[in-house]
Amino acid sequence: MLLAAVAVGSLVPVAPALAAEERRIEYHIEAGDLGEALKTVSRLSGKEIIFNSEAVLGKTAPRLQGSFSADEAVRLLLEGADLVAQYRKDVIIIRGRSEPSGDLSDRSAGAGEIVVTGSRIRGAPSTTPVIVATRERIRDAGQSNLGEYIRSVPQNFAGGQNPSVAGGGNQGAENQNANGSSNLNLRGLGADATLTLINGHRVAYDAVFGGVDISAIPLAAIDRVEIVADGASAIYGSDAVAGVANVILRRDLNGLIASARLGGSTEGGNFQQEYSLVGGRSWVSGGMVAAFDFNRNTAINGRDRDYTGEMDGSTTLLPKQRQYSGVLNAHQQLSSSITFEIDAQYSNRTTEIAYPYTANFDVTAEGLLSQPKVETYSVTPTLRISLPGRWLVSLTGTHGKSNTHLLSRDFAGGEEDAQVRIKYDGRLNSEEINAEGPLIALAGGDARLAVGAGYRSVGLDASSRTTFSGTTRTTYDISPVRRNFFGYGELALPLIGGPSARPLIHRLLVTGAVRYENYRGVGSLATPKLGILFEPDPALAIKASWGKSFKAPTLFEQYQTTKGTLISGRGYPNNPGGRAALLLYGGGRDLQPEKATTWTASIEFRPLRSLRVEVGYFDVHFNQRIVEAIGNTDRAYGNPIYDKMITYNPNEAQVRTALALLQQPLANAAGQPLDPANISAIFDDRLQNVSRQHVNGVDISAQYDLEFGPQNRLSLTGSASYLAGDQQISPGQPVTEIVGRIFYPAHWRARGGASWQKSDITLSGFVNHTGGAKDASFAPPENVAGFTTVDLSLRYSPTSWSGIGRGLEFLLSANNLLDQAPARIRVSDPTQIPYDSTNASVTGRVLSLTISKAW
Repeated sequence: MLLAAVAVGSLVPVAPALAAEERRIEYHIEAGDLGEALKTVSRLSGKEIIFNSEAVLGKTAPRLQGSFSADEAVRLLLEGADLVAQYRKDVIIIRGRSEPSGDLSDRSAGAGEIVVTGSRIRGAPSTTPVIVATRERIRDAGQSNLGEYIRSVPQNFAGGQNPSVAGGGNQGAENQNANGSSNLNLRGLGADATLTLINGHRVAYDAVFGGVDISAIPLAAIDRVEIVADGASAIYGSDAVAGVANVILRRDLNGLIASARLGGSTEGGNFQQEYSLVGGRSWVSGGMVAAFDFNRNTAINGRDRDYTGEMDGSTTLLPKQRQYSGVLNAHQQLSSSITFEIDAQYSNRTTEIAYPYTANFDVTAEGLLSQPKVETYSVTPTLRISLPGRWLVSLTGTHGKSNTHLLSRDFAGGEEDAQVRIKYDGRLNSEEINAEGPLIALAGGDARLAVGAGYRSVGLDASSRTTFSGTTRTTYDISPVRRNFFGYGELALPLIGGPSARPLIHRLLVTGAVRYENYRGVGSLATPKLGILFEPDPALAIKASWGKSFKAPTLFEQYQTTKGTLISGRGYPNNPGGRAALLLYGGGRDLQPEKATTWTASIEFRPLRSLRVEVGYFDVHFNQRIVEAIGNTDRAYGNPIYDKMITYNPNEAQVRTALALLQQPLANAAGQPLDPANISAIFDDRLQNVSRQHVNGVDISAQYDLEFGPQNRLSLTGSASYLAGDQQISPGQPVTEIVGRIFYPAHWRARGGASWQKSDITLSGFVNHTGGAKDASFAPPENVAGFTTVDLSLRYSPTSWSGIGRGLEFLLSANNLLDQAPARIRVSDPTQIPYDSTNASVTGRVLSLTISKAW
């Protein structure tokens, strides 16, 4: 009777290789349909899993990641499904509770190996919200790379280091497009305050801004992206102030998939080409996946948009780019208890950006043409050792580089009159040992501990050389190296759960972590974090976390040279004769880590098995931020707020002491010669730890999955983030808003949509919204309209085709279907970009077609 019940297709052929139940393999299965998840375990493990399709109809499985046996995998998938399983040597039989059996196993899944970004504990549920996007969801949304994906995440600010930022950095001091990279910038606190990982490990920093170029990883190579928008320095160390993102690579694939994509903006420019190849092979004791991707797009220039008609047509709004990238991810079981893993990435990208100096002449007549080249690579081998008592030890090492070389050519009078060559070569070497496993049995499951220690070396070779009239001058040339040692511990205590659950207390989990870091030349510090998960009912979860986070100074901040300029003192009060002043800026001070206190609280509702709603609050106090605090010397002179940074009427000895700090010749912009005995003031505007920021807000997310029958599903998703924040540059200075202004994060960002799969067709539609902002650049201030777009995509995957048509798939996408244009902002110069490129996109309507073939 049981075999007849599964004749509908729930059976998967058995692989007769070896005793499958003894073999531990790696699983990466997203949360979703339970029946499909069980079939995936059966296919990968080679162990037959028998179940009645009616028993699993409408049931969902949790997300599963880790290395474990088929029996353990099934136990994890069945948690909360009200099903029981009978584990035999060659088969697993799953039944409903109405069919009890004397030897069915109902052991707790607490010893599973599910790993969630934001914790080192296997099997521990997260105490903070986690944003997850699979490769398929990103593709169905019409996004062709990870850069496009992160710019659609409501918790991320597109300003910072991103190719969409136009104007050469004049749209907000912290918004740059130095090399065409795409850096995450959670909560708008800066790319250097968001930690980006690949397969859970660090890679080399991109250029000098302390971020990681996420677009260097081809979409075809990833399994999913996980983002935790909460401080995580106690788990991962420096940079995880606003949160952490983990790009998890594809691990298992049998076959070859080739794809080609063509697209472009209907308004002109941005013609896109992308060709990718991903292949893999899995065997009994291991597997390998390799991917290669080539993509390029043409530029969008000023002549391509009517709202930039006052600019010269050669002005770059979106840069021309070309990129080659490749990824390798492999694993091999060396013995029953030892597994070797390795992942490697390589990327090579060239970009071209034009900045005309006037609105009447082409960039090659009067302007600057920048041509950055970026090459990155990373190699990370890992050895995992299973010990008695279900402990797992891993030894990991990473070697990586990210090299940015910029050639900027300056044109005057139609001829090239100068060249600037800038080099930012970053490197990373790290070694780490980690261990995780159960300690003692508690009422809610095993108390689990994760501990680890390691060493990391980060280096930067940075230089700038200008060639003018045959003479080359070096602006700076530094090669600092920073070494740090660290150790951490994390504990998860399931106080109540499983058999110990009681009315109004279904689960209670408490977590705690602490990390100690010693930075040579910077200092040492310890960062703690506490978390709690309380479920009064299986349909309701209350989560909260509190912690300390930090960000070490970037190497460029800490080791850049001290520079000086002689400036005019005309207009200063009580300065007879308009004596000149001396301005010091750049590096040279002893900088300390920037520190933050973060906490989050959220409520997750699951009133139906297929419906999840989560509402959360976050708060970040970010102190000791590194800034040049004076800025405008005219405003600072005579203001008591700046007394600690200004020496008035210095004597000659004080002036000569200040001049001795300079690591390059003094620049003279005063219009008079230097006279050390006749200086009105010394402004010390070198970088220092004095600024503070405070951001807080609310995140809302919801997902509702409906099944109308076999291969007929509808998924509704939505997320929104409200952000408020302010900043004080230094003590005594006014507190200013850093949210809701042009070139800064908007108060509101949201994205919502639906995806409907009917047999071979998947139709997806999304609405994206970025709230309006205030333009206070001129008086009186004006409100700038928000930016709302609609995206549609249609995927056709014919399963009935045979022969050459077998394995074909077609994806048609329309991003910004209604061709929404950015709202105009006021500018004082026609060479300036007349819209906020950090909050609105210049691409307009983008249509694309992707054709892929699987073998």
